[in-house]
Amino acid sequence: MLDEIIAQNPWWREKAIDKNKIGSIERRVFGNLKKTLNSGKVACLIGPRRAGKTTLMYMLMDRLVKNGTKPENIFYVSADNAKTRMALEQDFDSIIKDYVRSFVKVEISSLKEKIFVFIDEVHKLKDWGNQVKYWHDLGLNIKFIVSGSSALRLLKGVGESLLGRIEFVHVYPLSFSEYTNIYKRTQLDFEKISDFHKQLLLEKEKILLKLDRYMITGGYPEVHGLETEKSFLTLREYKTLTINRDILELREIKETRTLSDLLDLLTDHMSNRINYSTFSNILKIKVETAKKFMEYLEEAFLISTSYLYSKTHILSTRKEKKLYFTDVGLRNSLLIKEVDEGEKAKIAENIVFSNILFNNMELLPKSFYWLDKNKNEVDMITLIEKTPVPIEVKYSNRIEISDLKGMKMFMKKFKTKTGIVVTKDILEKKSVVEGNLFLIPLWLFLLIDLR
Repeated sequence: MLDEIIAQNPWWREKAIDKNKIGSIERRVFGNLKKTLNSGKVACLIGPRRAGKTTLMYMLMDRLVKNGTKPENIFYVSADNAKTRMALEQDFDSIIKDYVRSFVKVEISSLKEKIFVFIDEVHKLKDWGNQVKYWHDLGLNIKFIVSGSSALRLLKGVGESLLGRIEFVHVYPLSFSEYTNIYKRTQLDFEKISDFHKQLLLEKEKILLKLDRYMITGGYPEVHGLETEKSFLTLREYKTLTINRDILELREIKETRTLSDLLDLLTDHMSNRINYSTFSNILKIKVETAKKFMEYLEEAFLISTSYLYSKTHILSTRKEKKLYFTDVGLRNSLLIKEVDEGEKAKIAENIVFSNILFNNMELLPKSFYWLDKNKNEVDMITLIEKTPVPIEVKYSNRIEISDLKGMKMFMKKFKTKTGIVVTKDILEKKSVVEGNLFLIPLWLFLLIDLR
């Protein structure tokens, strides 16, 4: 085991973090991760496999070394490695003690300098929450930074043991603003949005080319810059890897092929409300099994669902959910038809949903759509300064007010004065009886944060 630990921590010998381990893309979430170093809590990176959690860990290690932390005071292990996982489960305490004694060269009770323990894919360890809690509560000079790709297993590990002792940092595939390295945090103010639009006009053509690419291959860091076929091949491997390691290894599932088939089937239902009976009939499984499998896919961050917006939780929970993919590139890689303009409209809605999700820092963020008794619908509802703001995606350059009946009904019912319409390339403010509609091009909307 000692050889394995040394192999996973080459900076003890090299005295620096390998540059190849550090991503070249600037991640906004890195700022949130750095802030966790100043807290007395366990830091946990949570998000889909291959979204960049491990790279962010290496970036943090690099920052620590450059800021004066001794390389031997940084300890990394991956629980995704079967040999490491078995050793950690058998004797977690001894591994920590042996590391400190052998490489930091002090007894663990005598630590004067802080050591940083990174555990990647920690959700693979059966009792990780209690093990980390034990060391955290000793009050020693140890900071734990962990990561995981299964929401359920991470939260199960936290349980009561780490409540109040852990802070979560969401890591998703690249947002479009990270993809382009252009970002603006602004208020829901049309003049300020228009000013930002003017600032970007010289770069617009370049941004639109990147958007075309992003709409096809999505935001997983490893496919950034690859040609489409290689991207799709890689993304299909992600699907298999995630299902095998983050679902099947953690669950007792007999219908292993059915789970994969369900995800393929969902590609045709992206941005639509879902009916579990449809999937149960096609796959010849029980409705409850279809629901359960959907939950597993969501827990592994492959898909996301949106709830009906209502002031009563019972109604919101009982009504049909809308389906989205965490990454459109992964979804497109599983599609067996060409991406035409109709598909692009669905992709645009999914990307807008993801953009809102990625900007939400809650542990278990809930997303909403709205539908009334007359089937008037709004694609998404987001909270801006505690006010519900309706967002409708119309990936077109011809938009009539009559197409926005759902927006107007929502604004009237909930007394909201502003609604957002995401367009193909229209920037305009329209006054309606209920208030104002901001028409914002998709490419511009994805580069701003309206929180």
